[in-house]
Amino acid sequence: MSSDRKSVPVSMPPELVKELDELVEEGMFSSRSEALRYGARLVVREERHARLHDFTAEQAGDDIRERLERKRVS
Repeated sequence: MSSDRKSVPVSMPPELVKELDELVEEGMFSSRSEALRYGARLVVREERHARLHDFTAEQAGDDIRERLERKRVS
């Protein structure tokens, strides 16, 4: 294993392992590890997008409240 990777043991239901193996057999991935890395990247990307969405929605809400407050005061 190259030094830029860390092994992470994972337990999965046999049905999911079977589905992963089918994707590998179909040539979608070269190995289970590649498929799992791909899935992990998707999870991380989705979580980052969700956090960014939450942050921007919060910022927009703050901006709207601030503008309404300024309008109310003037």
